[in-house]
Amino acid sequence: MEELVRAHAALDDPMEAAIWIRQDDREAWLVEVIPSLPEDDHPERPVSFNPGRAFRHPLNLLAGNRASIEAAVRVDHDLAHAVAQGVVLHGATLGEELRALAARLANGHPQAG
Repeated sequence: MEELVRAHAALDDPMEAAIWIRQDDREAWLVEVIPSLPEDDHPERPVSFNPGRAFRHPLNLLAGNRASIEAAVRVDHDLAHAVAQGVVLHGATLGEELRALAARLANGHPQAG
């Protein structure tokens, strides 16, 4: 996952943060904050990738600008809980801010933020 994040961080459209959410040993979730992406009506819906040679697990990618990612954790309690437990792999400051927001939301504070 770290190699994938490094590759994404090197793209022309840089991300500000990446949080790895590991559901179990067979499925990985990655949340990426990419400031240049437009607002998304359903930021909580991941793009799913099948396993391949370079990455051998199914991958669910949630990518959006900061407002979209924050909206996603606000509307999806399970996602908020997962993000709160996630591992920040890129963009430590923003990643930790998102984890803290998600933790407040997962703990029943709907006006967190």
